[in-house]
Amino acid sequence: MQQLFRHKKTGATLKVVSEWDDGDWRMVQDADGRLFTCWREEIEPDEKATKKVKSLQVRDRAKKDEPREFPPETRLNINTATPQMIADHVRGVGIKTAKKIKDLQMSLSGEKFSTLEQLRQIKQVDWDSVISADLIRI
Repeated sequence: MQQLFRHKKTGATLKVVSEWDDGDWRMVQDADGRLFTCWREEIEPDEKATKKVKSLQVRDRAKKDEPREFPPETRLNINTATPQMIADHVRGVGIKTAKKIKDLQMSLSGEKFSTLEQLRQIKQVDWDSVISADLIRI
């Protein structure tokens, strides 16, 4: 099992597919199967996800299933969630604030968040605790 990483801006769980320029640049894949490149400073090792996948792979092999490469996703994708889903998933966020989050998203280029930091424009939410609790992703 290879080490999993977390993208610092989006919170996505990633695996490194290849490296070049002495490891400075990496081709990575996310849990949805999308491939993209990133600079080594954009990602950090995700020990928690790596450990979880290792234990799930043992169970998968015992059941003679295909061993998984990523842990099951429990975080809410803020770009695809509805206001009701946001209000239900993030404690302390009501439907009114969730609608403000979606309005902000629609005003952005491409109508989606590209970093978790963009959410800080909505002042009613303690984003430090939401991000540290690993409740959402981009």
